[in-house]
Formats: sequence, structure tokens, C-alpha cells
Amino acid sequence: MASQMHKAAAVALLLNAIVTLGGTAPVTAQKASDKPIQQWSKDEVNQLLTESAWAKTQAIRVQRRSQPRSIAGEMPRDVLAPKDELRGAADPLDYRFTLRLHSALPIRQALVRREQLKWNYDRKGVEERKAFDRQAKQLLLDCPICANYYVLSVGFSSKNSSGNDMIYKWFSATTLPSIKGYVYIANDRSERRDLVDFIPPKVSGDDVYFIFPRLDEKGQPLFIPTDKKLIFRMSDNNANSITNFTLDISRMVVSGRLEF
Repeated sequence: MASQMHKAAAVALLLNAIVTLGGTAPVTAQKASDKPIQQWSKDEVNQLLTESAWAKTQAIRVQRRSQPRSIAGEMPRDVLAPKDELRGAADPLDYRFTLRLHSALPIRQALVRREQLKWNYDRKGVEERKAFDRQAKQLLLDCPICANYYVLSVGFSSKNSSGNDMIYKWFSATTLPSIKGYVYIANDRSERRDLVDFIPPKVSGDDVYFIFPRLDEKGQPLFIPTDKKLIFRMSDNNANSITNFTLDISRMVVSGRLEF
């Protein structure tokens, strides 16, 4: 039952009908920090969602070999390890993995603004905008699950192999027990949280979503403003894996508060 509750709450984060903030106060974030999200440009939104305090993209070029079949800690090194990057090979495959911290409000705001730009929100009628505003607040911006859980996602993209979605291949048919020992988050104080649930991609192009408990048995969060690093691991067997990420906690502090 607990697992079903985690998923039900997290699925709300993934709904595609993401819309504008309406009256919600803006949070400062990256290049768009000097203006409300309704004025963020497409480029500013893309930067926040791919390379910012709350998102990071890591890329590698790999040979066109047999397709990898394993997941998580068993992922093949030739796909994930930078040391296998090609030098001088013709037409290498371009693999890009993007980590996003969905528990951070700026990421959810950027998703809202992205949909606003797609939908031409400013040209819609008052009632249409109000309906979208209600959905945004209820399904994304309020984010009830974020009070007790950290929610992170990893997505795949490629400039020359878009039909070869590694995230979909690895996670679409996997189960929680098979990855629970491999996927975790940690701080630089050697404290970690293990995976309690995840949402696999349903189709190629979807992200995989990972859910971790925010508080320990003493009610303390894993990350505090004085921490230095957020460490996310999908492969402990290879510390240099392209799907292992480290983010700077200090960049997530907004007005003295850790936004994540």
C-alpha cells in the first residue's frame, strides 16, 4: 500500500498538462533570477532544465557495438564510462543523460513555463488560463510528495541516436527490487538514502523517476544548506559512470534556504 501511495503522488508530478503558476510567487533561479517566470525565455527554461543548480547533463560518445542489456549497477562500462569515449572514430553515438531535481521548485516552475510557452498561455481566454492555473497548483507546484520525499529524474537524449533510448531500455521493464541496491543519493557527510520507489518510462523518450525518503529516523533531512555535494548514483561498480552525478549544494541555496 505504501508503495502505491508513493507512485500515486509521484505520478502527479509527471502529468503532461503542466501549466502556468498564476499567482504563485517566483523563486529566483539561474539566469532568470531577476524576473518572474512568466518572463523567462525558452533558452532560459532549457538551461534551467538541462544545466543549472538543479539539473545536470553529462554526455559521452561510444562505439556502435552490440546493444547493452543490463541495468543499474550492471550497466556495461563501454556505454557509461568516460574512459571508453571514442577519439577519432567515425560517427560515434552521442549519448546524453540529464538529471533533474523535481523536488526543487525551480525545476517545476521551469516545466510550467515550458508548457506555457508551448501553449501560448498569454493568448488564451481568462477561463482557460484559470483552469490551467488550478491544474498547475494542484498537480505540480504544491507537490505534496516533496514534503517527505526527494524526487529525481534521469532522461536520455542523443544528437545522432534518438531512437536508441538507453533509459527506456534499462528501466521500462525492470522492478524495484532489482535496482534498489544500486540507485541512491548521498551527501558529503557519508549519509545516504536508498530508493523507496521509482516510476519507469512508459515509452521511449520518457524519463525514469526515482523517489527517496527525505527524513531519517530522527526526522532530519539528508541535505542541509551547509552541505557541499549532492551525490546521485546509478552504478556503484563504476564511480566514473556517465549516469553518476554530483551537484553543488551551495548553488541550490536561495535566500538562505536550500531549495530542494
